[in-house]
Amino acid sequence: MAGSIEFDPLAVENVGVTLAVELLEQPLSKMPPETPFSGAGVYALYYSGDHEVYSTLRTLDDGRFKYPIYIGKAAGESAKQGFSPNGSGERKLFGRIVEHSRSIAAVENLELDDFRCRYLVLNDAYIALAESVMIRLFRPPWNGMSFGSKVVGKNRMTGQTGLWDALHPGRGGRPAGSERADVAAQLIARRSVELSRDLADPTLRRMYERVMKFV
Repeated sequence: MAGSIEFDPLAVENVGVTLAVELLEQPLSKMPPETPFSGAGVYALYYSGDHEVYSTLRTLDDGRFKYPIYIGKAAGESAKQGFSPNGSGERKLFGRIVEHSRSIAAVENLELDDFRCRYLVLNDAYIALAESVMIRLFRPPWNGMSFGSKVVGKNRMTGQTGLWDALHPGRGGRPAGSERADVAAQLIARRSVELSRDLADPTLRRMYERVMKFV
């Protein structure tokens, strides 16, 4: 058709959609997955429990496991050493999900049985893009709350108790009753509401609409 724009399958937008769809089409798994596996990649965590802070997210999701509560990545050995055509031989991705499972199991007000995950083994060349696209499209409530921080319970920049640990105390002996728990609850509520609204950026909105056709 005259005036049509030529489709570029390697455009960042199109590669990003492909990666997101592939992750979301992976089967749901318990946390941690029952069978260890090798490789690096990306993953999505889902929550179906009854903690009151997540009531809006739970209603929106309606048991379909469409809206991740957290998106993360686990890079392989080549991530800081340049491109490698080979995948990781170590259990990078599996190990990361195991770490998160231990964090959730350690806290006082969450149940690990209420969580599921999806994961996708990838070459390091695609991992950062896949994570970035998923975070921008789905705006997961736990991203940016120090849930995945290696410094348990602490904000890396300020040294304050991380928002996730303030709301869900118990990991690494973190004391209960932090005044930042209210801040965390408000942030989660706001992000959950935002999920029901269209993305402002037209490119992201178009990508989201394409991804959701497969979910």
